[in-house]
Amino acid sequence: MELSPLIKKIGHSLVEIRVRALKSILSKLDHSLITVTDIVQEKMLFVYLLEWFNFPEVPMKEEVLELLLTLAKVHNAVSQMLRDVGAVDFLSQLSPTIEPKLRAVIDGTLDQLFQLPELVPSHSAVYSHGPCTPTLVPVDDNVPKMGYFHKSMHHNTNVPPQKIAVRESVRCLKFSVFPWLTLTNTDRHILSSNESSLGSSNPNMVRTTCELLCDVILQDFPAEIFLQRPGIVKVVSYLHSSALSCLRQLCVGLKRRLRFHQDPGFYSAKQDPVSQNSSFSYTQEVRGNQRSQASSPAAECSPRPSVVGRTGQRARGDGQDGDAASNSGSSHGGGARAPTPQQTPRSPADAAHLELPDLSMEDVLELQLQQLSVAQFAVATMQHAIPLLKTGGSLHAFHRVLELLCDALLLLGDSVCELVWDDRSLVGMELKEKLQACMEQLGDILFFHQDHSAEAPHSSQVSHRMAYLGTAMFTIRLLQTILPPEKASENLPENAATAIFHLCLDSSLGSLLPSMQETAVAYLEQVNSDSHDLYRRVNRAAFWMESTCNFVKEGEKNWLDLVELADHAIDGLPFHQHLPIVKECVHMCSYLWKFDQPSPLLQTESQKLFLKLLSHPSPPVKTETYECTLNLVKDCLGIQSLSRQEAAACAGVNFLLHHRVLYEMSCQV
Repeated sequence: MELSPLIKKIGHSLVEIRVRALKSILSKLDHSLITVTDIVQEKMLFVYLLEWFNFPEVPMKEEVLELLLTLAKVHNAVSQMLRDVGAVDFLSQLSPTIEPKLRAVIDGTLDQLFQLPELVPSHSAVYSHGPCTPTLVPVDDNVPKMGYFHKSMHHNTNVPPQKIAVRESVRCLKFSVFPWLTLTNTDRHILSSNESSLGSSNPNMVRTTCELLCDVILQDFPAEIFLQRPGIVKVVSYLHSSALSCLRQLCVGLKRRLRFHQDPGFYSAKQDPVSQNSSFSYTQEVRGNQRSQASSPAAECSPRPSVVGRTGQRARGDGQDGDAASNSGSSHGGGARAPTPQQTPRSPADAAHLELPDLSMEDVLELQLQQLSVAQFAVATMQHAIPLLKTGGSLHAFHRVLELLCDALLLLGDSVCELVWDDRSLVGMELKEKLQACMEQLGDILFFHQDHSAEAPHSSQVSHRMAYLGTAMFTIRLLQTILPPEKASENLPENAATAIFHLCLDSSLGSLLPSMQETAVAYLEQVNSDSHDLYRRVNRAAFWMESTCNFVKEGEKNWLDLVELADHAIDGLPFHQHLPIVKECVHMCSYLWKFDQPSPLLQTESQKLFLKLLSHPSPPVKTETYECTLNLVKDCLGIQSLSRQEAAACAGVNFLLHHRVLYEMSCQV
């Protein structure tokens, strides 16, 4: 039955057509005229069902939500499709705006979407570089059937019953593992030989192999191959600085493959190992293009395709030169020799099979149990790279490590959600423990770069400061990515919390990256309220000190701004204790009240300023205020002012004649 026209009507602009199309699909499902298998292939159905709530008039809300919940329950492919089209974000935003009785349906649908599919698929796609035919590896279904009416094949009835293990479901993973890819004998040999070379005691061999990985292997193989067979990744992780480029390129490749698998445009309900998007078809296409060109004999002997974007010869993945055979054959005669009639030219595949040892068939189930998830790889990379930030010399090396950590952090954000801190599954608890270890390492490194010797050379101090700022920025990014502020008090290590407190007090960081410091303050407020209160007091004191300096330096400026700066300077008197500020404030208040038509706003604000000085809790400040006021009165009303013959000479005491000022002064008697 062709469903596309009917499904298209669900997104029609007329509400009557939408309702009629939805009722038709519901009726066909109820009467088994169509099945879930028919619907799962229609991607636009799920898009239209979600967009149902975007129209101005939304009837049949309950039926639409119930249909989404039913489909998500009965078929894993539906859940995957809904996740791919953004149903999680859409339903999460829709839930607060809908009736309370329907929120339970949305919550049930979200629960289904967060459940992980089976890790072991029923069929595995074969990935190959060589010219071989893709096969399907069926999973063994020969499981002895046991039931109430079935007799066991074993006659021993004394076997104790197996205990059912109750396991917590994994809720913290956004993306677990990639679809499984099976390798041919040639490709397995390539990976095995490179893994052996990486474990060599010869530094030159290790460096050459790392370069080969970056230039050839990581470009020829899909990135998920190295997670499904993590031998190379585990060896490279312990090579430190010599393998940073390999790990970073692998992170970039995994990010690209992750985007590929999350793209709804590439989804297909049919498992076709030779689809147009598969790596196998790409290999065949590249090989076909190579054979159609007039190439050298050495190029024809290479059993693997050239890297995209590269021309000419390149090294093969097993570390041997692709044209070694042709060079050795022509070294004596000065040119390539044509095969004799007794010699039959061998195909590249035959040559590869003759050269390589016969590896046994892979145990797919065992390999799948040993593979790394994207989250495990990201956290492991961070664990091995973070200690490399403790460098006081080369900023170039520090920059390379920081780039790798940023790429790994992007993978972590795409594969792990905030539920990792509440996940009681084994996977969740392991990730939580490792993330806390990473935060603890970052705290130690921040202290290392902060507490360097002040007697060190200037270049060393600059390097430590740059490393401190870079580590601080990565730490804040890590917290923003994975740790909500409300969960920081329970999960942030103590040394990391102390390091964040020091970040909050770093004024240069605040002026350079104010948003970063605001984020650090938000985490500090949740982690340690006492430290947060201390930070607020220190921040206020620093602000008052800065205002005092600005008030002293400012000359001609807006009077309202000067009054505001003077107010902050008075608040900071207990810290800077610069008493000449009092005299400046008293004279400013006197000046603002001299005019015949003074500004009411300036009069009010300056009067508040003067009253604050008169009632200041510090005795030295109060004494200085009264002394300055007395000297001002003597200067304005003294006998020496009679010779000036100026009417404005006495106007300098106008600010004292207000009833509030007189009342405050009388209370001090």
